[in-house]
Amino acid sequence: MSAETWTSELESKGSVVFPPRRGRLTIRLAGFGLLMVLSAWTNVDHIRAGEMSGTLGVLRLTALAAFVYGTGLTLWQLITNRPVVKVDADGISRGRSLRWSGITTIDDPAGLPGVRTVQVRPTDRRTRPISIPQDNVEDLDALTPWLRSLHDQHRA
Repeated sequence: MSAETWTSELESKGSVVFPPRRGRLTIRLAGFGLLMVLSAWTNVDHIRAGEMSGTLGVLRLTALAAFVYGTGLTLWQLITNRPVVKVDADGISRGRSLRWSGITTIDDPAGLPGVRTVQVRPTDRRTRPISIPQDNVEDLDALTPWLRSLHDQHRA
């Protein structure tokens, strides 16, 4: 989608909702699921061989726990279709919301290719920024100037 599409949707519906991109989550679920199964398999092999002790054993179990967590989180996101990024006349929300008046800056997209995010910085330093990931919006380079223009409109 483009900034023009988002603007027309905002004007017609009153908000623009960016749900998680299901194809991206499905690929992540397959990756985490495969890693989880392989990790469980190798852990069982090492336990049977009596080689599950020391630091390496702890690292193997920690890796398995991380893969189980990643699989579970991604599965939850697919089932619930959350977290959703919503942009409306009040501000930006992703689980929690920031009003336009409570936003200082909207950063440029940052991060590694495929896992980039846009940080929306609040005026109150005790409040955490809102991260908008590529899980919700594919074209963060188009989203950033669009959000900045909305921010400028609501500040004026």
